[in-house]
Amino acid sequence: MPTNTQKLRVLRTRTDHDLLLVVNRELDRGFAFVEVATTRNSPLFAQAMKAHEVARVLLPRIAGLSDADRLRHESRVKELKAKLEQVPLYANVRSYGAAVAS
Repeated sequence: MPTNTQKLRVLRTRTDHDLLLVVNRELDRGFAFVEVATTRNSPLFAQAMKAHEVARVLLPRIAGLSDADRLRHESRVKELKAKLEQVPLYANVRSYGAAVAS
């Protein structure tokens, strides 16, 4: 019969696994949204920022990650942050002269 310590260890392992799934999904969402966001005022940009924030906050809470896995995921969080910073504040709008038909 498993002891309470063993049960807690199994529960922690499952929780870490689930948290890692959430972090990976949020990072994937963030990368997808930032690729199509045209400006920082875009709702897609806001979604990418939210995904980055969720991943950034949850990642340190995962206790069962190896150093290599933690480094890889932290690198993805930093990469997403860099992509977010590259999104322009405003869209480049080009004006065209009016064509007049005669």
